[in-house]
Amino acid sequence: MNKNSVISLKNVSVIYNSSSKNALSALEDINLEIKNREFIAILGPSGCGKSTLLNVLAGFVKPSSGSALMDGKPITAPGFERGVVFQTPILYPWLNVKKNVEFGLKMRNFSKQQRSELSDKYLKEVELFEFKNHKPYELSGGMRQRAALARVLAGTPSIILLNEPFGALDALTKINMQILTRTIWSSGKSAFFLITHDVDEALSLGTKVLVMSKRPGRIIKEFNVEFTYHINETVSDKTRFSKEYVCLREEILSLIYHQTSDASGYII
Repeated sequence: MNKNSVISLKNVSVIYNSSSKNALSALEDINLEIKNREFIAILGPSGCGKSTLLNVLAGFVKPSSGSALMDGKPITAPGFERGVVFQTPILYPWLNVKKNVEFGLKMRNFSKQQRSELSDKYLKEVELFEFKNHKPYELSGGMRQRAALARVLAGTPSIILLNEPFGALDALTKINMQILTRTIWSSGKSAFFLITHDVDEALSLGTKVLVMSKRPGRIIKEFNVEFTYHINETVSDKTRFSKEYVCLREEILSLIYHQTSDASGYII
């Protein structure tokens, strides 16, 4: 395993219900190395195994064959070093925002002062500090997603796994969350792994974009991209209309369309 790697997958396959006649092959022969501070965005047809792949990385699902390693050790269960942000924010409704962010730290026996300092730091980073005493149901969808992100960040994970976290947000909130995510990634130390159906989101955030085949999911193409380094609030439109961006976008869409006759789930 490369010393700069966070996670390494070697020939990973996942078969659900492998002992029954209803066995379902979700992933096949996945080889992937995620490096320190890398931002990987992954695209593919619906049902191709993207979420299964994220679940392997998170430790929710064990490979049927092959190996999944973090820092050279097998991933056998969820761990704080791998933070997960889901499409629907999972917050405890009976706790205020600050207590939600502190919850994981409390389970790890951080002192009260440490919990308070870390929660305040990351609530400020996601611009929710003034809402720290609010309950989740008092927040908008975008604010709840920022609270969920702050909770993950407070645990200082080596990698943050994002499972379509912006898919249910309105267009403006989605753009703002993408800007926030880019800022947090670029100023932090964590690697990011993003599942998305939005090609523009993948290209504008990722430093590496992976395209998966239809089920059983395989990685069929890898693109190293740098658009995220150039995109900001003043030049984002210029970057997205550049020849390089448009050509790469069309190539990725073509790859996806050739995997399935129903590409209606992709934002073009």
